[in-house]
Amino acid sequence: MGNAIIIFIHVMGAAVAVGAGAFALLFLLPQARLRDKDQPADETSLAYLLMDRLAPTLFTSMLVLVFTGIYYMMENYTDQVNLRDGYYNVLGIKLIFVLVAFFFSAYQTFMLKPEIANIDLQPQRREKVPAVLKKMETTGKVALTATCLAVFMGIYLARY
Repeated sequence: MGNAIIIFIHVMGAAVAVGAGAFALLFLLPQARLRDKDQPADETSLAYLLMDRLAPTLFTSMLVLVFTGIYYMMENYTDQVNLRDGYYNVLGIKLIFVLVAFFFSAYQTFMLKPEIANIDLQPQRREKVPAVLKKMETTGKVALTATCLAVFMGIYLARY
C-alpha cells in the first residue's frame, strides 16, 4: 500500500511538471506574446505573470519527483537485486536528465525570478524584464525537455 501511494505521488509530480510546463511554455506563452506584442514586457504583462507562476510550479514538481524517487529506491532496495541487465544504465541516464531539469528549474526560480521581482520597489529593474523573461522561457524549455526525457526513461524502466 505504501509503495502505491509513493508511486501515485511520483506520477502526479511528473504529470504536473510536464503538463504545466508544456501548457504554459508551448501554448500560453506564445499566445501571451501575440496578445501583448504592442506593449512592453513589464510586471503587468501576461508573459510576466505566467513565468512568475510557472517557475515555482516546475521547481516544486521537481522536488516532489526527486524526493519520492529517492524514497521509493530506499524502501525497495532489496528488490533491486533481481533486475535485468541494463536497468542501472537506463536509470543513470534518467538521473542525469532529472538533475538537469532540477538545476534548471532551481536556477529559474531562485536566480532569474528574483531579478525581476519587486519592480514597484526597485524601478531600475524594469529594463531587465524582457531579457530575463526570455532567459526564463529558455531555461523552462530546457527543464521541460529534460523532464519529458526523464519521464520517458521512467516509463521504460517500468518494464524491468
